[in-house]
Amino acid sequence: MPEYSALIAVLVLERPTCLDCIAVKSGLTVGEADRHLTRIAGSLVLRRNRHDRCRICGTRGPVFSLHDSPN
Repeated sequence: MPEYSALIAVLVLERPTCLDCIAVKSGLTVGEADRHLTRIAGSLVLRRNRHDRCRICGTRGPVFSLHDSPN
């Protein structure tokens, strides 16, 4: 299922996104989306900001985003 990991990577690259929105946009369950985020974090710099706003639904809480470098 690498296509789901690629889809999720694109979603969080465009804007910081909460896990619920990642699941809805990708068509996965929250647990499946979380597993793909773990897989992505093994290859790319995935950041989890605990106190941000999801740029899709506007909910405040943990959001995920990708960055091109660890700095």
